[in-house]
Amino acid sequence: MPIFEEFDTAAKSIYAQAVEDERLIQNPGPERLRRICLEEPDVRETIYGSVVAFTEPTSRAKPFTKNNIDEQFGRAEFSLLAQAREFLARQQLICLDVLVRDEEQPITARLLVPRRFAHIAHGGIKLFGPRLNNVTDPTYQVIFFHDEAWESNAGKPLPEKDITIRLLHSDDGRMIKIVRNSSYLGEWKKGVFAGEDWRSKLHQDGIFLHAGCRRDRLETARGGMRTQNSLFVALSANGKTSLTCRVLARKIGEESWLIQDDGGILKRDGSFHGFERGGIYAKTDGLTPSEQIETYYGALKPDAYLENVHVDESGDMDFFNIQRTSNGRAVIERRDFMHAHRHVAVSEVNNLFIITRGPTIPAVAKLSPWQAAAFMVLGQSMESSAGDPTQAGKIKNVFFYDPFMAGDRVAHAHLFHDILKWNPHIDCYLLNTGGVGEGEHYRKIALKDTVNILESILRGGLEDWETCEATGLMVPRSVRGIDSILLHPEKLFPHNEFELRQAELYAARRDILESYQGLDRAIVNSIKK
Repeated sequence: MPIFEEFDTAAKSIYAQAVEDERLIQNPGPERLRRICLEEPDVRETIYGSVVAFTEPTSRAKPFTKNNIDEQFGRAEFSLLAQAREFLARQQLICLDVLVRDEEQPITARLLVPRRFAHIAHGGIKLFGPRLNNVTDPTYQVIFFHDEAWESNAGKPLPEKDITIRLLHSDDGRMIKIVRNSSYLGEWKKGVFAGEDWRSKLHQDGIFLHAGCRRDRLETARGGMRTQNSLFVALSANGKTSLTCRVLARKIGEESWLIQDDGGILKRDGSFHGFERGGIYAKTDGLTPSEQIETYYGALKPDAYLENVHVDESGDMDFFNIQRTSNGRAVIERRDFMHAHRHVAVSEVNNLFIITRGPTIPAVAKLSPWQAAAFMVLGQSMESSAGDPTQAGKIKNVFFYDPFMAGDRVAHAHLFHDILKWNPHIDCYLLNTGGVGEGEHYRKIALKDTVNILESILRGGLEDWETCEATGLMVPRSVRGIDSILLHPEKLFPHNEFELRQAELYAARRDILESYQGLDRAIVNSIKK
């Protein structure tokens, strides 16, 4: 029997045995889940009536995660499965079935957790949407369990924790994820994310992107209204949610809508399909009403689910207190998010923004389809506390900004470029949301700067672009509301030093692109010195 089928049989037997033993709480409603959550020792109620859970670990556990497409599975994985069956056989379990995509054959996801981890189900039902009854063969299954090592993990840095996470993908697009010793909601979310990623790749009907999506109907610089749909691709905590959620509409007849916060399929026809129907999973570190008013007030709603957010003795929240972690999170239900659209899909994408970080990268650059594919392969960004807290703040490269991908990377890049080629109306941009320069000459690119750039593009106010010889990128001559120095980082360095840095950056980029054997030479050669 293939390994996936063995795991599938075991997963269903864990479920069936719990039903037979009357140990299963099947598809509990939000209020019941909330009551069960508050029984957990690491869950509290805030003064707003919401629930906050303190998880172990406080982030995803990517260093301990493997999949059966890129790795050889064997004895260790069967041992993990045996452990799961043994530990879960002694506990009351919660099962939650949700709808991921409503197609001719619906795509569904099942969560199975011990009662001790009820907060995962509580946050998950808010993120993915209403329960789905009578599911007999879920497309994706995510199973959590913990053993005696879980509590002793607390206090250890992430690389030293005893955690095991395995994803198994089938050749027909199903997925099973086993999570040992993590109570972090993001592992369920990213399990479904990985399932959608693999399924779309397998069926070749599109490509899954780690992207947010927004729709704007705005008055243009030349008069008249124009509706555009935009994607924002980035690693966690690099500005994706801030830009996806920002309201730009101010005039009569204008509209700004949040379509999807964090992931979906860009199909061959240029449409985009999200997968989180219930809520938005937002980072709360440093959250203020002045910069992220929509997210801030959403996080204060009584139906919000909060994770690892500091709460004082009175139950009040402090988004600036990061003594426990800077990876505080909130699941805000779409109904509590002022401008969340009723749909999580758009029929046509007009703009694709690739978010990056780096001291020598201009605040915005316009890309050709070849360059867009190259920068997606490079995936240059900044590690955050959502990934590995011990490496937060360091520049890193993650293929397609997607740490959950499985399978052939080169085919993935080629399909992405093909989609851009088939949809020439999609304009691609590189956005630096960090800063330019270093030391005393460092200039932070504030959120308001990036929002001004975004609004200028969406209103048709950026039409005058030129190629910058120093960076090799096409930049605007000016942008309303931002200092031009942010478009020309070369001016913040001595000439020779900048040239040396660019040569080193070009060499590093070239090495990464060349490491993908078979990658189209036009993609490799699109990155200039």
